[in-house]
Amino acid sequence: MAPDPTPGAVTSHESDPSVPTRAARSLTSSARSALTGPSGPALYRGMLGSALLTLGGFGAGALPVDGGPAVAVGLLGFTFGHGEILALTLCWIGIALLFSGWLALGPRALSGRLPTRDAVWATALWSLPTLPAVPMFSRDAWSYLAQGAMTAAGVDPYEFGPEANPGAFSDEVSPDWQSTATPYGPLHLLLMRGVVAVSGGHPAVGIVILRVAVLSALAALTVLLVMAARRTGVDAAAAVWLACASPLAVIHLAGGLHNEIFPLVACLGAVVLTLDGRVTWAGAAIGIAVAFKATAVIVAPFLLWITLSRRRDDPAVARPTLRALGDTALAAAVGMAVLGLTTLGSGTGVGWFDAIAVSDRVINYLSAPTAAAHLIHAVTDSPGFEDVLAVARQVGRVVLAVALVAVWWLHRRDRRTALRGIMLALLAFVVLNSLAWPWYYVWVAAFWVLARPGPRATTAAVGTTVFLVMAIGPNGSTSLYSPVLSGVAVLASLAVAGWWWRTTSGIRTPSPERAG
Repeated sequence: MAPDPTPGAVTSHESDPSVPTRAARSLTSSARSALTGPSGPALYRGMLGSALLTLGGFGAGALPVDGGPAVAVGLLGFTFGHGEILALTLCWIGIALLFSGWLALGPRALSGRLPTRDAVWATALWSLPTLPAVPMFSRDAWSYLAQGAMTAAGVDPYEFGPEANPGAFSDEVSPDWQSTATPYGPLHLLLMRGVVAVSGGHPAVGIVILRVAVLSALAALTVLLVMAARRTGVDAAAAVWLACASPLAVIHLAGGLHNEIFPLVACLGAVVLTLDGRVTWAGAAIGIAVAFKATAVIVAPFLLWITLSRRRDDPAVARPTLRALGDTALAAAVGMAVLGLTTLGSGTGVGWFDAIAVSDRVINYLSAPTAAAHLIHAVTDSPGFEDVLAVARQVGRVVLAVALVAVWWLHRRDRRTALRGIMLALLAFVVLNSLAWPWYYVWVAAFWVLARPGPRATTAAVGTTVFLVMAIGPNGSTSLYSPVLSGVAVLASLAVAGWWWRTTSGIRTPSPERAG
């Protein structure tokens, strides 16, 4: 029999905390260091802003038909009249605080003086307060759940709108979209079907579950962005600051629950896997991304140039071009297989290819062809705006196709230029597509620092972020058709851009080559 331990001695299991305990202590220490260091005031401002945004959203957000939590606790007056004005005020104060915190971190991020830890904590601390929030700045999340309920009920979301499946979930969908089929892929439907199943038939519960999924995906995006930055020699803190901690991501991903986050994570994962030479897995990731949203296919061709660059750098490879083509063919085959399997699993067939066109129903100024149609119609004072719009959008499609091919071909030199090509291709898509929403620009932001833009471009990006956030109201209504609100958004954007240019004029590059 082993002797008893010496009285007062600490046994091995007591002196060696469990893995969860050590992880919790490490996280606590990391958070304390971030909050008590130079980033602390900015982090606290952003946290307060996010909390106020969540609180204001209970009165001015994309509320459920029963009024949401405010009504449930007896505060019906918070959702209309003077109460709603108070709620809106809280929302915009929250947004201002978020921007204040974000902009305060920016110059340090782009000069290489912001620890990656602090940028990651900014993303987490500014996103987590939205966990109990209602959907904000869009009612799309309610439509997502209704589409999941349709799939579970055997109603084809690619042929019918939510009104074809009456019930608690369809009741929450905006009247504008009740008769509209979904343009999203089969994996989106499978995910939403799962959320609906776990929710027990309660839309409010479904929103909480969906937000947990979105916040988890945002965490994955942050990790992947750090990995991509370190593999490509750019500052990871700058990349995370511009993409994940941005008010655009906090408001429209964590708050608005847009499904852009899922294919974006898969696409960035495909890039990281390709950088590591794991092309088969990269192909699977692209297949997953496209199965969420067809936009993801834009990233796929650029993986060829990353693979080719890697093969050229390997002295053991005799025919790098041939090997890269073979790798890409294998990745494409795997991606197609994944897409096919998810399509079969959804049980809805390939109807989503035709349903993509339903997005053309949306008309706003964020799309260049749509803005051009409005301008032409106003200047010429000609009848038939729909005809002008149709022509402008068709021209936009042609220009976009040419631009995508040109960007792809001109950015073939190495992995660095390929990453810039991805960013430019996504930017071209967002600008020239028939439809654009503020959250579409999160795709561009995710690849922005990886593309190593210049100071003028980054100044424009910061100013544009301000405009994009102000373009949509907390309840999801667009501000772009109000001359006053549009003017305020433009002036705020220009003011912030001017401040940013003056503040960062001494910084040589917005993404210093610091891989730490």
